[in-house]
Amino acid sequence: MAYAPASNTTLTPSLTHLATVYYEKKALDQLTKTFQFRQCCMPDILPMRSGKTVQFYRYTLLAANTAPATEGAVGAGIPLATTTITATVSEYADYITISTLLADTAIDPITENASFNLGYRAGLTVDTIVRTEFDANVASVQLATLGTALGAADARRAVALLKGVDVRPMESGEFYMIAHPYVIFDIVSDNTAGGFLDVNKYVSNTAILNNEVGKLGGCRVMESTNVGTTGTAPSTKYYTYVVGQGAVGAIELAGNGPTDVVDPQKQSFNINVIKGGPQIADPAGMIGSAVSYRFVFVAKTLDTSTYRYRIILADSSIV
Repeated sequence: MAYAPASNTTLTPSLTHLATVYYEKKALDQLTKTFQFRQCCMPDILPMRSGKTVQFYRYTLLAANTAPATEGAVGAGIPLATTTITATVSEYADYITISTLLADTAIDPITENASFNLGYRAGLTVDTIVRTEFDANVASVQLATLGTALGAADARRAVALLKGVDVRPMESGEFYMIAHPYVIFDIVSDNTAGGFLDVNKYVSNTAILNNEVGKLGGCRVMESTNVGTTGTAPSTKYYTYVVGQGAVGAIELAGNGPTDVVDPQKQSFNINVIKGGPQIADPAGMIGSAVSYRFVFVAKTLDTSTYRYRIILADSSIV
């Protein structure tokens, strides 16, 4: 008997019932940013029922007295002086609703996926609020790189400029640096003496900061793509932040602050998940579920007479 090919295949047009697509029920991963700026701030809490505005104060330092006292004379007392800084918290909120029919027929856990995406939006909102406060003073704190790309000398210069006006490092004894991955490429490539120290070469008892990649010139370097920029490609300069103690405050209303999230792939923002159903506002129960967030927060520069951070405008050799 002569060989004959199969008379029915997946391409046979008369077999109209055949499934043509398999729909994967798990969503592909998303390219999310990490959130670094809040850990560089001084945290504070505004108590409930205390208004929306918090006022900070700082004493004005007394100058040295090089004049000898007059023997037998009481002399004049010294008046004290203070300066104040105020910050007013604001409310941030968003929500997503899912119809009952969509929740009952979607091939994926759509409410859960909506919760993740809204949580990412909330975390990015907090990080951007704080970053924008740092960026607001760029004209007063900006530095150019000493060479064509950012290196160890730039970090040491920023640290020296801060220490030179008595800005103290963080409690770890070092300043914090936030840099874009494109800039970190050049930092790592700087092989001069006293250059970059990879986090894997730290001594075993060193506590690692969130998303820390190493140390450079007295700074602990953290990586983030959510940084400010200036210029356009191929001349884009990326803001690299060198931050000392007390530079910017992160103030939240007690019990209403944002969730502290650094990596949204590993941590979850506190999202409200509300089940729908028949109710007075939706008698037929057409809304199957809703997800939402709300927080009350403000970021504020805490010292405008002596800014306690610097922003290095850094080009990158790879873009």
